Amino acid sequence: MKRLSITLLALGLALVFTMPAMAIHIGDVDSPEGALGLSGRYQFDGEAIDDDGVKTDFYDDDLDVSLSFQKGDVKAFVGLEIADTNPVEGNSHALKSPITDNYYVEWAAMDNLKVKIGEYGIAFGRAIGTDAAGERNIQLTYSMDALSVSGALMVADDGANETPATDDDDNTLYLKLSVKEAGPLTKLDVVSYSQMNDVSGTENSYTGVDLALPIGPVDIGFEYGANGGDLDGTFLVLEIGLEELIGFDLSVNYFQSSDDYLAAYDGNDWSPVIIYGDNINGNLADTSAIWVEASYDVNDNLTVGAAALLAAENDAGDEYGTEIDLGLKYKIADNITYAAAYGSYSEGDAVAGDDTDYTELWHRIEFKW
Repeated sequence: MKRLSITLLALGLALVFTMPAMAIHIGDVDSPEGALGLSGRYQFDGEAIDDDGVKTDFYDDDLDVSLSFQKGDVKAFVGLEIADTNPVEGNSHALKSPITDNYYVEWAAMDNLKVKIGEYGIAFGRAIGTDAAGERNIQLTYSMDALSVSGALMVADDGANETPATDDDDNTLYLKLSVKEAGPLTKLDVVSYSQMNDVSGTENSYTGVDLALPIGPVDIGFEYGANGGDLDGTFLVLEIGLEELIGFDLSVNYFQSSDDYLAAYDGNDWSPVIIYGDNINGNLADTSAIWVEASYDVNDNLTVGAAALLAAENDAGDEYGTEIDLGLKYKIADNITYAAAYGSYSEGDAVAGDDTDYTELWHRIEFKW
C-alpha cells in the first residue's frame, strides 16, 4: 500500500478528500458521558506493471475502522486495520494480525499544553516521510501565538517480530519547532532527532528545515535535511508553485541529494514521480532531478493531473531517463471516490542493462463513512 500512496503524491493528486465522511457521532464532549465517534474506509486497488515485456499485476483491499472517545480535555483514539490483503493470492478474506494499527490518549493539560501517549507515527518531513510510524511515543506540544514546540521520546520495538525475539530497540528523542509568525514566511518548521540502538550502540541523527515563502503570485517551498551520527548525507527540495499566476495547480520542482543520503532508509515514503522515484532510484541517493506537476479541477467531481520528469542524473552526470505520468480523481458520491493513473518511463545511461521501457497502471476506489 505504501507504493500506491507514493503514486498519489507523485502525481499531485494526493489532495485532501473534500467529501464529508459519514461518521457516526454520539454524545457531547462536555457531557458527563462524553462523546463517541466511529468512522472508517474500505479501499480496493489494482496495479499492472510492464517492465520491458515482463508483466506483473496485483489487487489489494483494505478495511480500516477508527474509534474515538472524548470527554472534557481527554481524547482516546484507536485505529483498526482490519484487513490488508491481496485477493489474487487467495487470501482476500483473511484478517490482518495484529488488528490494532495505532492508538493514543491525548490530554489538553492546559490551554497551551497537550500530552499525547501511544503508538502512532510522527512525520519528520517530506523526504523521510513516516519513518517513525508505529513507534511508542510520549509527546508534549506547547503552543503559543507565535510558535509551537513539540518534543517526544519515541521507542521502536524493532525486535518484537524477529525469530527469536530480541531487545534490539531504537530510542529516539524528537524535537520540532514551528514558527507561526516569521516575517514574510508562511511556514517555518525546524525538526531534529537523535536515535540510539540499545543493542548495537548505533547512533543516528537528523536535522531539517521546511519553509514556504510567497513572492507575489509565486509560492516558494524549500526543504533541507542532513543526517548525522552513523548515517551521512544531505538533501534539498525546491518547489515553485504557479497556481496564483496561471489559475490552476502547477509546480516546478528540483531535488538534489548526496551520494550516501537515505542509504539506510530504503523504501522511504516519499518520491518525486511514480516509476523513477519508487522503482528506479528508490533510495533517492546520488541524484539531481527536475520535474513538473499539474492538476486541474474540470468540475466539482473530476480532477485530472500529470507529472513529467524532465531530467534526472547522478553525480557522474549519467542520465536516469524521462517519465510522463497521467492521472484522474472522480468523486462518485459524497463518500465514494475513484482514482486512476498511468506512468511511462524510458531509462537512461545511469540505469544498468539495455534500454528499457517501463509502464505502470493502477486504479483505486475508496468508500468512507
